[in-house]
Amino acid sequence: MKRILYLNGAALLLLMIGCGKPLSKGADDELIVLAAKEDKTAARTILTRIFSDTLYTPAPEPYYKAKFVKPSDLENVRHHPNLIAISINDDLTNPGTRLVKSILPEESFTNSKNNNPFILTNEPYAKLQTMLVINGNSPESIVSAAEIQGLKIYEKFDEQFIERQSRFLFKRARKEKLEQNLFNKHGFSLQIPWGYTVVQDSVETNIYWIGREEPFRWLVFHWEDGMIIQNMNDAEQFSREIPQRIFEHIQYTDYKFNIKPTMFNVWSGWRITGLWESLDESQGGPFIAYTFYDGITDRTYYIHALIFNPGEDKYLLLRQLDIIAHTFYVEDSS
Repeated sequence: MKRILYLNGAALLLLMIGCGKPLSKGADDELIVLAAKEDKTAARTILTRIFSDTLYTPAPEPYYKAKFVKPSDLENVRHHPNLIAISINDDLTNPGTRLVKSILPEESFTNSKNNNPFILTNEPYAKLQTMLVINGNSPESIVSAAEIQGLKIYEKFDEQFIERQSRFLFKRARKEKLEQNLFNKHGFSLQIPWGYTVVQDSVETNIYWIGREEPFRWLVFHWEDGMIIQNMNDAEQFSREIPQRIFEHIQYTDYKFNIKPTMFNVWSGWRITGLWESLDESQGGPFIAYTFYDGITDRTYYIHALIFNPGEDKYLLLRQLDIIAHTFYVEDSS
């Protein structure tokens, strides 16, 4: 059964509902792009407008990696979590256009071709799957529409990404006893996936640090009594002091260092991103951190996620730490 919903009178969301679908399989940070070979350059331009985020490690690493597949090979990739089918013209000899026309009802095909080129599809072939159908008359008109709707589309893919990764991290097994002990001792806790161990737990220095090896993934919680941050300058000064205070031999680099206001769960605070480096060895990598004040515990928290995975992809690992960090809670924080 198919149900078509219009979002805000413009963005079209096509929900295809059915029973017995398999769980989608494949890399969550990979986009399977079904487009004609001759449209590949134009397709990359369009996708860049939507999926443009980049992680600097310090080498640039895109959040999502596009893998182009012939439209006729849809059957081979139909269970991948992220599918994108592209038609940029009305030429039915074009394999991308033929595929899009075969996927959409006639009314939706005509409407999207002449109006809004983006159709977002939830679970068309598999559970926890997102499919974007791009159906326009020209690359230029599609790029123009992407400038307006790209962020909304990106957020939908990101929501599914978080859902799939959360399922991977937490549905199999969690260290619930460790989570409860943490709450009893420090007044806060989080969901701790299987495989993570406690590196440091100190009441004296207000540090709780968990991690995994191969590759190294560290998630550190530090807190100080009271509200010690009043503005962004305070937040930056506080954050820059943290690495050497906790790790002693680590510092943040100025390159790509960024701090901006954010909401971390229910708290308003600051998000800090950039690169860390070792003062003793030739080591470094990306990090994400958050700092905010919680009135229930009367503490300023600093939550710090960093990885060390030289020569290998880092985005997925860092996002997993970010997802774990966002399970943080204090008593009655909800």
